[in-house]
Order: sequence, then C-alpha cells, then structure tokens
Amino acid sequence: MSEPRACRPGWTGVPWSILAPALAVLAALWFLRTALAPFFIAIVVAYLLEPLAARFSRRMSRSWAALCALLVFILIMGLLVWVLVPPFVAQVERLNDSLPALREKAIARWTPWFQVHPVVQAKLRRAMEAVDPMAFLQGLRTAGAGLMGWVLEGLTLIMVPLIIYYLIVEGPNLSQGLDGLVPSRYRESVRATAREIHQRLGGYIRGQLAVVLVMAFLQGLAMQFLGIPYPWVLGLLAGLANVVPYSSYVTALPLALLFSLLEGAGGGHLLLTILVFVVVQKAEAFYFTPVWVGRASGLHPLEVLLGLFCFGFAFGVVGLIFAVPLMIIVKTLGRMAIARYKAHPWYLGA
Repeated sequence: MSEPRACRPGWTGVPWSILAPALAVLAALWFLRTALAPFFIAIVVAYLLEPLAARFSRRMSRSWAALCALLVFILIMGLLVWVLVPPFVAQVERLNDSLPALREKAIARWTPWFQVHPVVQAKLRRAMEAVDPMAFLQGLRTAGAGLMGWVLEGLTLIMVPLIIYYLIVEGPNLSQGLDGLVPSRYRESVRATAREIHQRLGGYIRGQLAVVLVMAFLQGLAMQFLGIPYPWVLGLLAGLANVVPYSSYVTALPLALLFSLLEGAGGGHLLLTILVFVVVQKAEAFYFTPVWVGRASGLHPLEVLLGLFCFGFAFGVVGLIFAVPLMIIVKTLGRMAIARYKAHPWYLGA
C-alpha cells in the first residue's frame, strides 16, 4: 500500500506535512525580522543576564531572580547613560557644529594640490557641497515623529524589558517544550547540540560586550592622550566597530587621522596615532578577543573570515554583525552532521 501523500518524506526525510509548515515559519520570521527586532534584542540581553539570574535563583524563586537580574541590568545601563551620554552628546554636537569649518579647512589645506589636479578638485567640491552638516541630526529628530512612530517606540521600550523578563523566567520551560517536539530517537543528540550552541552563544555575547566596552574606553583614552579632536566619539566608534572584526581600521582610524590632519598635525603625530591605534587593537586581537570571545566561540580566524564574507554578502551589514554567532551555529551543526556521516554504514563500509 502506498504511503499517504501528506506523509511522504521530503528531501530531509521529514514528512512534508511537518516540513512545509516549518519552512513557512522560517519564511515568516524572515519577512517579519524588522517587527521582531525587540525580540532579537531581548534574546541577546537575556543571554547576558542568564548567569546572574541563575545565581539569584539559588536563593529565591525564578520569577524574583529574573526581576532582580533585570533591575540590576537597568541600574547599570542607567548609570552608564548618566555618566557617559552627556559628554558624548556634547562632543557630537561640537563635531556637528564644526563640520562647516572642517570642510573649509580641508579645502584650504589641499587647494594647492587640487589646483594641479582640477578634475579631482571639481568632483570633490561637488561632493562636499552636497553634504548637509545638519542632515544627520535632522534625520534623527524626524525619525518616528508621527503619532504611530511614537506609539511603536513607546511599545518597544515597554516590551523589551517584559520580553527579557519572560525569557529568563520561562527559559527552562521553553527548552522543555521544544525538547518535547524532537523525536525520541534524536533527542539526546539534539540536546547536546543545543546545549553547545547555547553555551557558545552566551559566552560569545558576554565576551563581545566586554570587548566593545573595554576597547571603546582604551581607544578613547589613547586619543584623548594624543590630543585628537572628539576622542570619545572616535573611541566609541572604534569599540562598536569591533563587533565586525577588523572594521575599526576603516572606520575610526581614518577619521582620527583626518581630524588630526585638519588640526595641523604633522607626519610624526600621524604616525604616532597609527602606532597607538594599532597597539591598542593588537591588545584586543592577542588578548581580549581570544580570551573573552575566542574560547567561547571556538572559531578559527579563517572560519571568522569565511563567515564575514558569506553572511556579509548574503545579508549586508546585518550579516556582518551576526556573522560570528551564525558561524557558531553552522559549525556546531556541521560537527553534528559530520559525526552522523562517520557513523553511517556507507562510511563504515558495513
């Protein structure tokens, strides 16, 4: 007797009646990725807070432990905002106000060279005249200015802490519920794989956040010491750029050199700026990332580069940001697939 049509297996061996809805759910997640952004943010923060909540839960219920962990996170973020945001905003405003003057300095400094190359001069002047110094801040002010935009932003601010709370509280129950959906013959291997992914992702997220904060502070301090204009803006940019490996060399360093050059810095000061920047980045490359992030991710540098190229090509900037976490998942699943392949009778010659 032939198998019912709905129960025939797909290319993975899973019946189409199960495979088709699963693919539809994945497609829905992809198309709704913007709307689901608060959930993605909440998942990242929940990963960060899980160890703290687990420690609290030894002395109190899971719900109170989640609430205490969330309150600690809010207090720390509030303290950071109170201490760091005012000077950062002041530097951003000064930078915005000085953009016209910086543009004039650049034109005056390089006019003799451009006079020898009139074609380049004309193209650059048209490009610089098209830059509106206030465009960025005006865009920030007008973004979400409509009533619906304000409502959605308010809901997001309220929803993210609630989602974090419920993810921490219900995390074990969610894991058990998903575990029950796995066929018993695959349950142990899936549990081991999920446990490894969970541990590696959690370690990576916590380690990467620590690297961002330390590198922002160290680069800002170094640029302050060197007398580079707007040091903490550039330091924060350098720290955040470390989320995408090696990108700080094409984001923060060129701006630091440009600002120094426009302030009249000589060649020796520019070389010292490059040297100090590289030394701080090497501290990140040789210690902070290998110790705080590398051990948790378990990725070889070549695997990181492969992930950057592949996911960056497929998903753009978002792919670059999430390349390492995605490579962690790919590598873990690939290890499981290789183990199953080596246990297959065809491989063993049985």
